[in-house]
Amino acid sequence: MKKIIVIILIVLFVYLIYIFNDKNLIDYMVIGDSISLGINSYGNKTYGYNDYLKTYLENNNLLHKYNNYFSKNSYTIEELTNDINNNKDILYNDKTYNIRKELREADLLTISIGMDELVKILNQDNIDFQNIKEYLDKNIKNMDILLKKITELSKSKIILLGYYNPSNNYNSNIDSIFAYLNTEYTKLCKKYNISYVDIYGIIKKNQNCLPNNFDYHLTSRGYLKIANNIIEKNNL
Repeated sequence: MKKIIVIILIVLFVYLIYIFNDKNLIDYMVIGDSISLGINSYGNKTYGYNDYLKTYLENNNLLHKYNNYFSKNSYTIEELTNDINNNKDILYNDKTYNIRKELREADLLTISIGMDELVKILNQDNIDFQNIKEYLDKNIKNMDILLKKITELSKSKIILLGYYNPSNNYNSNIDSIFAYLNTEYTKLCKKYNISYVDIYGIIKKNQNCLPNNFDYHLTSRGYLKIANNIIEKNNL
C-alpha cells in the first residue's frame, strides 16, 4: 500500500512540475500579410522576423507553441477583421485551427498588416501627404476597428509593427507620410495597451535591406533588425 502511495505521489509531483513549467512557456502567434510570412524581395520565403523571434524563444527555452496559420500574402486590414468576425477556420496539416481560439490562447501576438495596401498608394505619381491623407485616415480607422476586436479576444502580449518606406527614395513628403502614420498608430496602441514597433527609421538607416527596386520586401537581414528591435523594446 505504501509503495502505491509513493508511486502516486511521484506521478503527481511530476505532473505538477509539467503544469508549472508549461504555464511559463509562450504560445506565439504571428498574424498578418506577406511581411509576417518573411517573404523576401524576390518573392521567396526567407527567414522572417517571426522566424527569428521563434528561434529566440526556442533557444531560451521559452517557446511552447508557434503558429502563423493566419498570415497570407496581400492580407488586408479589413479582410483580417472580417475573418475574426466570421470566426474563420483554416486547415493545416489535416488539423483545423480556429482564429478566435488561437487569439485567445496566444501569450504573444505580433501583427504586421496593411503594407500591401500602403504600397499601392505610394506607387502613384506625385505622392505627397495631402493627396493621400484621406486614404491614410481610412487605414487608421480600419486599424482601430481591428485592434479593438483583437483586444476583446486576446489578453496576450500584443505587438503591432509599423511600416517602412518600400523604396530607397526619401524626401520630406515621404517622411511626413510615415511620421503621420507612426503618430496615429502610437495613439491607437496606447488606447488598447499594445506595444508599437516603429520600423521606419530602422530600414531607413539600412537601405541595403531593400535590394530589389521592383519589390518592397526585405532581405533576411532586414527582418533580423526588426526582430532584434522587437526583442529589445519588449524585454523578451
